[in-house]
Parts: sequence; C-alpha cells; structure tokens
Amino acid sequence: MTRLSRTGVARAALGAVACATLAAALPATVPWLAGPALAQDAAIALDEVVLPLGPVTLKAPKLELRGTALSREEARSILDPAGPAPWRTRLEKLSAREIVIPVLRVEQPVGGRVQVAVYHDVVAKDVAAGRIGTLEAGGATLTVEGPGPDAAGAYGRLSAREVDLPGLARLFTEPGGPGAAPIRVYGGVTAEDIAMTGPDGAAFRIARIDARDLTGRPTTIPWAESVRALAEGAGKAEGPERSRLSGLAADLLDGIDVGGLEISGITFAAPGAGPKPNPVQASLARLTYGTGDGAGQVKAEDLKVEAAAGRVALKDLTLSGLSLKPVLEGLRRAAAGPLDQAELRRYAPAIGRIAFDGLDVDLPADAAPKDPLTASGPMRFAVRKAALAMSDPRDGVPTASHFSFDGFTCAVPPGTTQSVLADLSGLGYTGLDLSGTLDARWDEAAREVTLRDVTLTGKDMGTARITGTIGGIGKEVFDPEPMVSSLALLGASAKSLALTLENGGLFQRFVDQQAKAQSLKPEELQREYGTAAMLGIPAVLGGSPSAKALGQAVSRFVVKPGRLSVSAAAKDPGGLGLIDFSTAPSPGKIFDRLDVSATAE
Repeated sequence: MTRLSRTGVARAALGAVACATLAAALPATVPWLAGPALAQDAAIALDEVVLPLGPVTLKAPKLELRGTALSREEARSILDPAGPAPWRTRLEKLSAREIVIPVLRVEQPVGGRVQVAVYHDVVAKDVAAGRIGTLEAGGATLTVEGPGPDAAGAYGRLSAREVDLPGLARLFTEPGGPGAAPIRVYGGVTAEDIAMTGPDGAAFRIARIDARDLTGRPTTIPWAESVRALAEGAGKAEGPERSRLSGLAADLLDGIDVGGLEISGITFAAPGAGPKPNPVQASLARLTYGTGDGAGQVKAEDLKVEAAAGRVALKDLTLSGLSLKPVLEGLRRAAAGPLDQAELRRYAPAIGRIAFDGLDVDLPADAAPKDPLTASGPMRFAVRKAALAMSDPRDGVPTASHFSFDGFTCAVPPGTTQSVLADLSGLGYTGLDLSGTLDARWDEAAREVTLRDVTLTGKDMGTARITGTIGGIGKEVFDPEPMVSSLALLGASAKSLALTLENGGLFQRFVDQQAKAQSLKPEELQREYGTAAMLGIPAVLGGSPSAKALGQAVSRFVVKPGRLSVSAAAKDPGGLGLIDFSTAPSPGKIFDRLDVSATAE
C-alpha cells in the first residue's frame, strides 16, 4: 500500500471523527454559522464564501442563514478574512434558527498535495451565541488532488450535537498553555458508512463511529499551527526542529481528551500485488474507548484476519489501565534534546491489564514457526481466555505481574512427527488442554523477586506448582542498558523453592508405555522405579537424613502416584548464587547447604 493510501486508511477511525468535526465543527467555526438571539425570521443568502482557517480552507458556493437578526452587510463583514476582531469574538455575536450549506468544500495541504473533503446538505440548527444544538450533513466525498497515486473515500450521514464554535475558534487560532482552562468542544459526533480506497485496491470500511465529549485545552501554539507544523515535519525533521516538534506533539496530545469512542463494523480487504498475490481480509465487529478512574480502556470484539499466511480469530480483547503519561514525558524529554535509544522503553504507553477471550489460530505448514516444538506441518491452537495484569513499572518494565491462561488447546494428531506432540501421541493423548498461572513481584527494599505462584495444569495430566524467592535482584536489573542489566543478573541468588506435583494421569500413562515396551506389568515397573529413587537419590546427594527423606518421598510417589511436595531453603540468608552452583564439587555439597523437606500423599 502506498504512503497515500496508508495515510487514508490509518486515519479512517479517528479521521472519521475529524471529518465529522469538520462538518460539525470546523465548518461550523466559520463565522457564518452563528448569531445573537433570534429576533426575527429573516433569511440571508451569501455566495462564494471562501474562508482560510489556519492550514484549512473552507469554500461554500452558497449558504443561507434562516431566522437571524443579522443584516446581509453584517454577515458579510463577519465573514471578511481580514476582519480585525478575533474569530471567537465574532462567533459569540451570531445566532440563527437554521443554517443551510448545500455544498461545503474543505481543503488541506498534505505532503505536497491537497486533501479535499466535499460535504453536502449541511444543516446547522438552533445556533445561539456561537453554539450549535445539532448539525448534520448528508455525506461527504474524500479525494487527494495533485501529482501522485489516486486515493478516494466517502462518508455517509454525519451529525454532531452541542458544538461550541467560539471554543473551537479559540483552540485553532489562539495560544494558551498548560494552565489554560479546558473547553468542551462538542457533546457528540456520529459518522456512518465510511469507505476508504487506496491506489493498490485496498479497501477500508467502517459502518459507524460515535464519539462523545471532546474536550480541548488551548495549547502554547494554537492547534491549527501545531497540526500544520507536525504534518509538514513528520519523518523529515532533524536536530533542533525535531525537538521543537516533539514539544508541540506533547502539548497537543496533553490538550485533547475524548470521553468515549465507539467504532463498529470495521472491514479491510487488500487484493495483494505481484505474480503471487497474497490477499488479506480482516474485520472487527466493534472497537470502543472509554475512561474511568483516571485511566483509559480499549475493547475490541470479534476480530478476524484471513490470509495465505493463516487465519486468526479473537472473540474479545480488552486493554485497561491505559495512560499516555509516559509518552508525554518522552516527548517532553525529546524536546530538550535527542533521546538515547535505550531510554525509549521508559516512554511506552502504560497498560495495566491485557485480557482476551476466544483466540483461535490456524497456520498452514509453510507459515508455521520453524521451532523445535513445532518442527513441521500446520499449526492449529486455541486459547479460551488469558489475562496479564502489570503494575509498579521501573524504567518501563513492570515489577509486579500476574499472568493466567485457561484452555490452551490443540489437537495431537495420530502419527504426528512434531516434537512433543509425537511424545504425547505415543502416550495416547489425542488433544492438549493446558491452564496456568504466573504471579511474581519484585521487592526493591529486600532486593528480591517472589514467585508467589507458578502453576501449570494439564487435563488428564496433572498439576505442577512452584513458589520461591530469588535474592540479589536490585534496581540495576531494570536498567535500559542491556550490559548493565545482564551483569546485575549474575548477582542473583536462590533463597527458597517449593515444588508440588499432583498426578492427574500423565505419570501413569508413561509407566504403562514403558512397562509395555519392557514386557512388564505397570506395578512391577513402578516398584523398580521406587527402589531406584529410594537408593539412588541419597547416593547422589550425599546420604544425609534430608537426602534419605527426599528419596523415600519420591519413591512413595512413584509407587502410588498422588501428590509430591518438596521444599528447599538456603541455610545462608543470602541464598545460593551462580558461583556456588558452578564451583560445587558435587550435588551433595550443594544439598548440604539447604534445608529440605519432602512428603508424598
């Protein structure tokens, strides 16, 4: 897809709101769309109105103000681009029962070309003191004029309510700053039937967009100038100019707030190009954004992507606890000078929780990852639900996290040659169904990472659970510089570890398989394994009472699989480090430095 078409497609979601705002706000910000109190049912018709508004030029071949107290001369005077009074002051003097604009053309320079939006049947109602009760447009067409590839788009019905025209004029034309009071620009905007088409044949469509409660704060540089500077300098600015644009972007982003956004019926289709076209089709039933408790939440429903590379379907995806505060900090930092690449992760958007339901992935053989666990053949798996909660970030890395998944499933085809799956097939499994949890937290004061719960459960297999504490983890581990963080990890030490195994069928299937291969009864093989554990474990670990107790517990579990619990804690409060493990002359020497207990039930 060309840069032009990518620009059109990428802006479709928010661009629809922006274009609706042009119909429901920017065009409305022009002085002909308001008036003082309705004093009479007069009508005024004006021709060939051309009005520059920052980088945007609005052209109306004809417009009519109905139910206004203004004279034609007063309206013309207000529309004069060279008028001495600020737009905000003029707008506050205008009112009309209804304003009708059959055709409104909005032009905006984009990358050396001109983006043109032509709105038709624009009607503003209940305009008082520069504020519109409702504004509607029958639709709009979008084109790009000038040399280059063709791209086009169209909108269906557009509407807006509670539009503050003086407020919009102030945002676009007057400076402010961080201390300026926010302005509620509109109560709601709706756009229907949005379609964008690129020169390569890619088509992007949206059935409906609803946005509510757009609030803006006057920025140090007026919105219109900021947007124009950012558009002209995108991807090209260097040195001091890039720093200046970073500051503009931070100020502009910090000055915009949307109360809620809902986009429904999103589809994308690309035919692909070249001798072997690779068509792609994607759809998303619904995408919403809202705020609460000072953070944002994005939710996507019924996502589907189909291509030659495979198929992906996702029933529900939710991102909550969203914050752009780190991004704004990064932009402000960039405004002071170039950023070190190692610092960038500190300025990524904050996400408190990611959760999804109903993931289904189907990849053909030639698209499956070349991984030892999936050596060859197609890949098909699903996840019923999963969630990842993150908090207390340090240099962009969360120091507390809780990950859980339920129902990672995939088929185990008979006769498969894929590693792991082939082993499971040999044990008689026809499918894999796993669930698990990982809960970990870093304690800065104690310089420890606590594994509060690491659990993996397999249907008809069993459960393994680990808890433990790793010491020697200081703040240097989170340093953006890889060399610093890697060296810091070398100082980590194991303080405690607890392991619990619950047999759910996997061990017995393994015994049955091995017994059959050795022409033994399963009970006979279990007794052999039990004896080997009872004698072998103490022999390897030095024959201490703890080693004997461990061997006995493992032996009982092997003979009668149920639950095996093993816990170990370092006798040294500082734990055992990597050097301790690497320099120990034998496993028994390490074992002697641990307090170990084991039970079998």
